[in-house]
Amino acid sequence: MSLPELYLSRPGVAFPDHRVDNAETIRRVRARFKGTSDEFAPVAAAIEHVLRLCKTQVRYIEPDVRPGSVADYAVKAVNACLEENATTLDEVDLVICGSIARQYFEPATSMEVAAKLGLKRTHAFDVTAACVGHLEAIQTAAAYLALHPEYRTALVFTSELSDQFLSYDIQTVRDLQMKTAGLTIGNAAACVLLRRTPFARGGIHLQSIRTFTAPDHWHLCQVPIDGTLVSSSVELMRLGKYIPPFVAERLAALGMTPNDVDHYVFHQPSEIMVRKILEDIGVDPAKGVYTHALYGNTASASVAVTYRHLLQERTVKPGDKLVLGSAAAGYSMVMITGTWTGSAS
Repeated sequence: MSLPELYLSRPGVAFPDHRVDNAETIRRVRARFKGTSDEFAPVAAAIEHVLRLCKTQVRYIEPDVRPGSVADYAVKAVNACLEENATTLDEVDLVICGSIARQYFEPATSMEVAAKLGLKRTHAFDVTAACVGHLEAIQTAAAYLALHPEYRTALVFTSELSDQFLSYDIQTVRDLQMKTAGLTIGNAAACVLLRRTPFARGGIHLQSIRTFTAPDHWHLCQVPIDGTLVSSSVELMRLGKYIPPFVAERLAALGMTPNDVDHYVFHQPSEIMVRKILEDIGVDPAKGVYTHALYGNTASASVAVTYRHLLQERTVKPGDKLVLGSAAAGYSMVMITGTWTGSAS
């Protein structure tokens, strides 16, 4: 199936109010530490070292996640997206959620969000694919629009509230091998619209959506049911070796080189990893957009959060080429390539 004529809107984003800096993160770990202050000192030093390497500084975490919270944050992001794109829900025929976070096995979070938005008749379901979930949901929406000419606009959102899945119970430096990633996590919700006609305020004319999976590595990062996040961060970072050839090969198939791209909008597990990927494909790291220090790792929302930051901090001109990409536990990757259309950002 070839990609139909499709346009991706500007994103809408929502964050919790509670700001968590590195000092508070370390205080949370100290509150659960069972040893003395002297025994905690090397643990704290190791945490500070990791956060410094990742350039983690601030994240926003919702401390009171109650039933409906995931949907409520999604609604905030949806409304921000509608306002940002000067559009309404009138033409929405499809609602897809691409979150990791969920508060029950059924119904689909998208059903709750659609109801809270006041949509009486729509097609709504969820996609789950770890940190590539939002991009996979966009790809799924593109496929549905290709299959259903009667569908006009897809509303694709993610809402990541994760405090109940994070563990601050770190008793030794060795514990950090599996729990470091959780200390960099932040919360956010994000939404984009996908349709066949351009957006007046500008958007991305999609050129391609490509994926890659290496499922043998599924065990490296997990959030068990009723459990907390465990992630073998060092081994996961090593899998970054798959990303440069994946990006270069997919761009070559489009007749492009990595340097033809004007803006790289990547998932943000850490700033150092994003910079290394761009260096490995021979691109000036200045073409990347970096938000990890501002929001931490917001999981599947991070690409949309970074996309919004790009539009706020830079002038994106008609004809500029963009790559939106993410890698995730599993191990999987999704890469969306397109060209900016409409007015400059």
